[in-house]
Amino acid sequence: MKTNRFYHIAMASALATSAIVIAPQANAASVFPDINASTEEGKAVINLAQRGIISGYPDGTFKPANSITRTQAAKILAGILKLDTVHVKNPNFKDIKPGDANYGAIAALANAGIISGSNGYFYPTKNITRGQMSKMIVKSFHLPITNGIDSPFDDVNEGSEYEPYIKTLFANSITKGTTPTTFGPQNNVKRSQLALFVVRAEKAQGNATVFASQFKQDYIFASYGGIKPAEDIFTWGEDEEDYMMESITIKPLKEGTGKLVITGFKEDSEEFMDFFYLVHVKNVNGKLQTTLEKVKEEDYVEDLSLNLMESDLKFVPTGVSIQTADGQALSPNLYSFKSTNNSATLSIFKNGQYILTFTNGTQQQTMAADVDTYDFVRSIDLYQVTDELTFSSSDLSFEPTQVALEKFNSELAAVKALIKEKKVNVTPLAEGPAILHITGKNGETAYLYIEFLKIANTWVARYDFMDDPEEY
Repeated sequence: MKTNRFYHIAMASALATSAIVIAPQANAASVFPDINASTEEGKAVINLAQRGIISGYPDGTFKPANSITRTQAAKILAGILKLDTVHVKNPNFKDIKPGDANYGAIAALANAGIISGSNGYFYPTKNITRGQMSKMIVKSFHLPITNGIDSPFDDVNEGSEYEPYIKTLFANSITKGTTPTTFGPQNNVKRSQLALFVVRAEKAQGNATVFASQFKQDYIFASYGGIKPAEDIFTWGEDEEDYMMESITIKPLKEGTGKLVITGFKEDSEEFMDFFYLVHVKNVNGKLQTTLEKVKEEDYVEDLSLNLMESDLKFVPTGVSIQTADGQALSPNLYSFKSTNNSATLSIFKNGQYILTFTNGTQQQTMAADVDTYDFVRSIDLYQVTDELTFSSSDLSFEPTQVALEKFNSELAAVKALIKEKKVNVTPLAEGPAILHITGKNGETAYLYIEFLKIANTWVARYDFMDDPEEY
C-alpha cells in the first residue's frame, strides 16, 4: 500500500603532521603500538599506511596527536590524489621555490586549483588548521558545496571563509566536530585526523546528499521509483532505510540511471510531500560519480500492465470498452488491451476513474478501475461493481462466527460487517478502506482488506486476504 513508507518514520577531523611521508613500500607498518586498530581512526591510519600513503616514525610509532604543517599536508594530498609533482608550473609563491622540499606537491595542488596561498605566500612551515584543511579536502575530492543546511557548530561563523567547506564535510559525514557543537576551525590538525579525514572523503567522493531543509521539510525518506527499482545502480545508508532523516546520502554502485523519490514530512502539519529525481551514475576518471536531476514525475511515468487473469473476471476477455467517470468513451490511444487464448492484459495511460466492460463475444462483465501514479509507476486498481461483499466458508476455508473491524490509519472504517446465514456480509457506509478480523467456531482466523469507492455514482469494491494487518 502507498502509505507504508510513511510509517517508517563527521568526528573531529583534519589533516596531520610532521614525519608523515609518502612511502613507496606498500606494506608500511600495518600496526603501530600507539594506534588502536579497533577504532575508526585506527583503521583509517592502517588503511593509508598499508597503501603507502603515510608512515610512522623511525621508532615504529605513529604519534597520532602530533600536528602537521601545510607543506606536509600538501605532500599527503598530492600523493593520495596521484598528482604529477614533476611536470608542474611554478605557482610563484614568495616562500616556495623549485628545489625546496615538497615543492612539486605544492605546485601540483596549486596547478589543480586546490590551494592558492595568501597574499602570494604559502607559509609551508606553519601548522595547518582544521578550517584550512576543510577547504583543501573539499577541493581535493571535488565534493559539491553543500548549502541550505543548518550547521551544529557554534564556532563556525556564518559567512566566514571556511563555513561552506565545513558544512560540506559535515553533510558528507566526513566530520562530526570536536564536540557536537564545535568544529575548532583554528585548531591544528592532528596526524590521526589526517587519516580519518582522507578515508572518509574518499568514501564520500561520488556521493550526492539531499537535505530536508532544502525542501523546507523537517524530515525526508527515500524510496526507489519505477517498475524495476535501480537497487544495483545506487543505494543509501543502511541507517536511512527505515526512518525519516534530516539528510540522505545517495551512494553509487555502478553506471546507469535510476529513479528516486524523496518524501518530505512536516511535523506541524503532519503532511507528506514527494519530490522526484533521476539518479545518474557515471564513471569519471575511473571513479563513480552521482548526480541528481530533479524532474516532474509525469514526464517519466512507466505504465504497469494489469494481468486480467489475476483479477475477478470470470472469463478471458477478447475485447473491452472504457468510459470515463462522466460517461465519455476513452480514446483508444489512451489504453492498450492485449488478449490471447489464455491471457489478457490492460494498460491505461491516463490517471482517473473508469467503467470497463469486458466481453468474450458471448459473455460480458462490467468492472471499475482507478488509475493512479505512484513512485513513477502508473497502475490500475480493478474493482467489482457492487454495494455488498459476501464471504462464505468456501472463501474463508472455515465457517465464520465473528467479525470485527480493525483500526486503519488509527480510525475505524466506515463499513458495516455482520454474520448472516453463516456468511460475512459487508456493506459501505462511506468511501474508504477497512480491515476485517474474521474468526471461526474452532478458533480459525482471517484478516481481510476491503476498499469501497464510488465511481460514476456507483459503489465499487475490491478486497484482499492478508496474513498480517500491519502490512497495510
